[in-house]
Amino acid sequence: MLNSLKLWNFATGTLHGEEVSGRAFALKTCQRTLILSFEDLPFPSQNLHLGEEAYLFLLETICGLKSKLIGENEIVGQFKEAYQIFTASTLRDTRLQLILEKLFKDAKDIRTQFLIGISQKTYASLTRRHLIQRAKAKHVVVLGSGQLAEDLINQFKKKATVTLCARNSERVSELQKIHQISVIPWEDRKTLVDRPYIANTIGGDFTLLGEDFFELWCQNQTERLFVDLGSPSVIKTSLQLAEGVVRLDDIFNEGAIVESQKQQQIELARAAMHDITQKRKALFEVKFGRSHELLTPQITADVRYI
Repeated sequence: MLNSLKLWNFATGTLHGEEVSGRAFALKTCQRTLILSFEDLPFPSQNLHLGEEAYLFLLETICGLKSKLIGENEIVGQFKEAYQIFTASTLRDTRLQLILEKLFKDAKDIRTQFLIGISQKTYASLTRRHLIQRAKAKHVVVLGSGQLAEDLINQFKKKATVTLCARNSERVSELQKIHQISVIPWEDRKTLVDRPYIANTIGGDFTLLGEDFFELWCQNQTERLFVDLGSPSVIKTSLQLAEGVVRLDDIFNEGAIVESQKQQQIELARAAMHDITQKRKALFEVKFGRSHELLTPQITADVRYI
């Protein structure tokens, strides 16, 4: 069964409106979009990983080894969210669900055995360092309502007042209730020019805040910091780190691994992933044969595996 697996890997922002089968699994991160399927999809072959290579690539992704911040944990939340969306679909391919179940378990084992202690500062904790520790912000506005936005809220709320501004009103209400935070209605987002400390998690192929916004923002406060974690970036400004705008590349650079001991642990993890992938391939062949035909399995996947 594993031999028939197909995984397309696209850099963020390069997959524009193409039709994705409802039976496929899609994972979007700040660096890439991954499409997993047993079916032939109309995507370029240069983006394609097949069989055990596809499984290994996904396993490394879940464990944070395909991220610029090696070992980061944000990918876990993104994978869980994508998994929930996939399993909620009536069109889902149960073969893929079984594959994802095994990936969850294998990723947990790899993280536990090899990656504890090497996880770098995550996007959220590095953003806290910039806004809370360095800028001494007492009030931070978080833009967006996804998993990364909630991670930021958790990082900030013990040291600062947090205000949320996002388009998804239902999700905003949920986060407001859970974390007891204030809200700026999405239609009032122009008032953000009066907020000196902002962390953005929204990404997309559009401009949310342009030069006019940042010109007013700079005029309204001398002490300021805007951290942009969106990918693709939805801000348009020439301002750089020295002028109060921290970009995703700045976060990546700050989290670069240099310690040789961590590198050794990562190499051990990669070797173990190769072994696990080979074992999975053999087990699938024993259980389902080489024909890759699979009856509907009993799925017991639990996203809490990771």
